[in-house]
Amino acid sequence: MSTPTTARRPGPGRSFTGLLWSLVPIVVVISLLVLWQRGSPSPVTSVDPRPDVAYAQRISPVPLPAPGPLPATWRPTSSHVDAPAGEKRSPVTLTIGYLTEQNRFAQVVIGDRPVDTLIPATQPGATADGTAQVGSSARWQAYRTQRGERLLATTVGKAGVYVTGDASAADLAELAAAVR
Repeated sequence: MSTPTTARRPGPGRSFTGLLWSLVPIVVVISLLVLWQRGSPSPVTSVDPRPDVAYAQRISPVPLPAPGPLPATWRPTSSHVDAPAGEKRSPVTLTIGYLTEQNRFAQVVIGDRPVDTLIPATQPGATADGTAQVGSSARWQAYRTQRGERLLATTVGKAGVYVTGDASAADLAELAAAVR
């Protein structure tokens, strides 16, 4: 004797429509979590570069210049010293990043070696791009970085100095002129 088989109708979770309806609440919850986590953008924090400047000048085997006063609307946002060989041993590199009045990035890099050694070590692939006037009398070498940003460089004593970033040419020249 054979038993009659009854056709079983798919339940609500066993069809494509049921699958879609079960995914809708998950997608809504995930979307709300993503929107909630975004929040408001976090502001860029300012730092005090003076301790790093003093440290770099103390440990460098050659006298290092430092950036002087800049417009009050400029904010230092990053600062660090790189001295992999230790105190009084080359290389020593001081890097300070700024946010300009137009919210553009400008960076000064000061190292204990001439720019023809400093640039290849810290900006590989930078190519010469003429010269640029900095201040009333100084001519700095101009370069283009691999990112296409302008880079202005010179040697002060035995120290190499360059400024770079996506800031305007005038802002980069102002930062360069502030290095003493």
